[in-house]
Amino acid sequence: MITKGSPFSLKQYEEEGYSGPVQGLSLEEADRYYNLFFDALGQNKFAPGPTKVPLSAWHHKHRWAYELATHKSIVDAMTQILGDDVVLWAMHFWYKEPGNGKYIPWHQDINYWPMEPAINATAWVSLGWSIKENGCLRVIPGTHRHHVKHVSLNDGQSTFGEGLPADLVDESMAVDLEMSPGQIAFFNEATIHGSEMNSSNIPRVAFSVRYTTPEVKFKMEEWGGDTSRIRTFLVRGADRFGYNDAIAGIVPTE
Repeated sequence: MITKGSPFSLKQYEEEGYSGPVQGLSLEEADRYYNLFFDALGQNKFAPGPTKVPLSAWHHKHRWAYELATHKSIVDAMTQILGDDVVLWAMHFWYKEPGNGKYIPWHQDINYWPMEPAINATAWVSLGWSIKENGCLRVIPGTHRHHVKHVSLNDGQSTFGEGLPADLVDESMAVDLEMSPGQIAFFNEATIHGSEMNSSNIPRVAFSVRYTTPEVKFKMEEWGGDTSRIRTFLVRGADRFGYNDAIAGIVPTE
């Protein structure tokens, strides 16, 4: 069942590791960005299909994607979570065309991210309908308090090579975060989450943006020097540390 959404709850975020869904974008905004997504993909939105287009870091090259990544509803919540100084460092579109047979395994994001200290807040935004049938975001509340070692999966259907062992995840506690266009869910770097495959004829069009604070240093040598994907943008406040000056991003003009 799709919920209407309520205001962002810092209390829920701190206690359960996530908050939402909340209505962040207007329906008009969601529709506009939905159309821009398919335009950039080079597809007709009425005939969505598989793509080989890289889906990360569009905010580095498209002004509209940067504006989307820094939407006021996202940044306002981030300042509640992280404080006055907030840094955008990643964006990725989580697109599943109809009939996509891949799933995203249960995982904690921090398993994949060399950053010190481990401070991150994610906004996961649905531009279209995100429901059980097309593989909506799922979270397990309260799992953000402990980091769990990930293992190799190698099952052929997982989008990720590593995830959490099935015997360490209590799926009976999972919450399906079904969302209507423009709704947002927020979670932190350790909240266990994942999603099922898209068994419907409805594309799932969503994106995530990752935010942190200026005192966090990205260990770029462990990222493999991947500045094509990892760039920092000071969105609000001040950076009194300068740890990531070498990977500071430039806001696109077009």
